Amino acid sequence: MTTIRQSPNDLLAALPLVDFELLCARLKPVDLRFGQVLVEAGGPLKLVYFPHDGIISSMVSLGQGEAIEVAMVGCDGVFGGSAALFGGTSPTAAVVRYPGKASVIDVAHFRTVAELSAPLRAALMQKQCIQTMQAEQTVACNASHSVEARLCRRLLQSRELSGSDRLPLTQDMMAQMLAVQRNTISLVAHALQHAGVIRYSRGHLEITNLDGLIRRSCECYDADHAHLSNASVSRGDPRQRVRNRGDHRMADQRSPS
Repeated sequence: MTTIRQSPNDLLAALPLVDFELLCARLKPVDLRFGQVLVEAGGPLKLVYFPHDGIISSMVSLGQGEAIEVAMVGCDGVFGGSAALFGGTSPTAAVVRYPGKASVIDVAHFRTVAELSAPLRAALMQKQCIQTMQAEQTVACNASHSVEARLCRRLLQSRELSGSDRLPLTQDMMAQMLAVQRNTISLVAHALQHAGVIRYSRGHLEITNLDGLIRRSCECYDADHAHLSNASVSRGDPRQRVRNRGDHRMADQRSPS
C-alpha cells in the first residue's frame, strides 16, 4: 500500500495515502505552547492532536492539588483519538510539556474519517495497546527501580520525542513524572549533575552525557522500545530515527547565529 512518506507524525506517516488524504483535508497546523492546557480532565474534547515535535502529557489529578503524569504523547502518536470515538470527553487533562508543532482536526470530522478508514481505526487501537503496555511497564518500574533510574528513563523518552537535549523541566514537573516528592527530585538531579550527566538550572535541563544517562537508566527503557519496534506503525527503530532527527536539531542549536 502506498503511504505518505514525509509526515513528522508516525501515525499519520504510516497510513495508506488515501486514508491520509481523508484526514489531510481537515488537518490544521497549530503551535503547542509550553504549559498550555489543551483540555481539562472530564472536559469536552474539541480537537484531536497529532504532535510533530512537541510533547503532550496526560495528567491525572489527585487530592490536595496533586497531579501525576500517566502518559506522554509526541511524534509517535495521537492525543484524543480514542476519546473522540468513545464519549467525546477527555479522561485526563492534557498539558504541553515541550513546545512544538502539531496537526489538529476537530472531533466531528475525525469521527467521520475514522468511520470511513479501517487503517486509521486499526492504528488507533494499536497505539492504545502500546500505551497500555508502556503504562504497565511503568507500574513495574515504579515498584522495582530507583528514582534515579526512573528519571533517566523519562529523560531519555523526552529527548526522543522532542528531538532535543534541552528540556524545559522544573523539579515539580519531574516529580509529577515519577510520582515522588520534589525534594527527592532535587537530590537525584543534583547527583546526576555532579556526575556530569545533566546540567540543570531554574527549570532548564540539558543532557550533557547521553551514554551516561543510558547506563543509569533501568531495563524499562529497552522494554519501551521493544513495544514500539514491534508495532507496524513504527518507521524502523524509533530510538535511532528520533535520535537522528534530534541530532540535526541539536546541531542547529549549537550553530552560531
